[in-house]
Amino acid sequence: MISNGNGRWRYEYTAVLIHFFIWGFVALDRIAISFLFPLMLPELKMGFTEAGLVMSIVGLTWAAGGLIFGTFSDKYGRKTVIIPATIAFSILSWMSGLSRNFGQLLAIRAVLGLPEGAYYAAGTATIAEVSTPKRRGLMIGIHHSAWAIIGALLGPIYMVAVATAWGWRWALYLTVIPGIIIAIIHWRFIREPASTEARIKARKEGRAHEVRSETGETLGWKDVLGHRNVIISSLISITIMTWFWIWVSFGAVFVTDFRKVPFLDTGFVLAAFGLGGAAGYIGLTALSDVIGRRPALSIAAAVTALATYGMALVGPDPLALTICIFLMGLAGFGLFSLTVGVVAAEAVPFAMAGLSIAIVTGVGEFFGAVIMPTVGGMLADAYGLQVPMLVSATGAVAAALLGLGLTETAPEKVAAKAPAVIVEPEAA
Repeated sequence: MISNGNGRWRYEYTAVLIHFFIWGFVALDRIAISFLFPLMLPELKMGFTEAGLVMSIVGLTWAAGGLIFGTFSDKYGRKTVIIPATIAFSILSWMSGLSRNFGQLLAIRAVLGLPEGAYYAAGTATIAEVSTPKRRGLMIGIHHSAWAIIGALLGPIYMVAVATAWGWRWALYLTVIPGIIIAIIHWRFIREPASTEARIKARKEGRAHEVRSETGETLGWKDVLGHRNVIISSLISITIMTWFWIWVSFGAVFVTDFRKVPFLDTGFVLAAFGLGGAAGYIGLTALSDVIGRRPALSIAAAVTALATYGMALVGPDPLALTICIFLMGLAGFGLFSLTVGVVAAEAVPFAMAGLSIAIVTGVGEFFGAVIMPTVGGMLADAYGLQVPMLVSATGAVAAALLGLGLTETAPEKVAAKAPAVIVEPEAA
């Protein structure tokens, strides 16, 4: 880290900006396909259950990629993981456009999850470490907001426009270009964080490098698994992944088929989710720097639940539907960032943050992102599209309740609770 204050500020924001675009293209590559389902499903002869499986398989391999490569990045370096992962998921997104049937699409999306999960663990750990403690929530929020801005706000507009003009395959083909460019930029301008740089240096010199807690105790992977906030965050991750991936998997077809919104207008209705998310990612995580992680998380989850129930029950009014979707993004994206980003990163020393983030994300991906989209598809086939939307909302209710059990980790809140140190005057 550059010692000069202005230099540190510049590097901190440079790192966040570059990672903002990488994470945004992860979002575009992962969720954009759901915006194309109204066109893809008939051509590839897929039902809602098959659509759910396509979304679920990415969650399964994402969890595996995060756990494997998150731990690897802790030991061998963040850049060693981030650059190859960015190139890989960009190429695999392009390959998704080559699919001619359900089996091919499922296989390509399965491989796609590995590098995307690898990036998230290593990338979020990097941002958490290079950020100034008092604005760590804000910096992670800015980084995570790319999911909303590029993936959920610009994504549906881009996908619908290109698919309408040139076909859904070209909408996927073009995603490879920005991914390759941003990987090169990262290689050029971002250096290894201090914690992993120290471990790499020790390994090269043949020295053991132990990770220690604030009290000086040596930490291992079992200590990460047993940490209170890692356990609770993992449970919250399941609930918010349930909320998020059911909505993302079937939101487009819910709006077009159930609410009867014309396909060309769907991109703008769904863009409200990304617009709200952009504000929520930054606003709620910044708010958590001030009021604390625990209250910010529970409030966000409660608002997410109410907005999602409203979206499912509001009726055919397009304006009311758009407002509910906006509020879902506003609160839900901030909730996501707090749980799998900020709280997970602050639970342990930065040298083990990749593993902590991978555990919290991986558990949520497996139970929420892998299982629930398929369950949602089965419920939609059996009972209609409204039922999985109600299940999605109930996941946010559970997140609000679980959030009350977290231990506070916001640096300024923790410092305020620390006992004052009284310095006795020296004797004359």
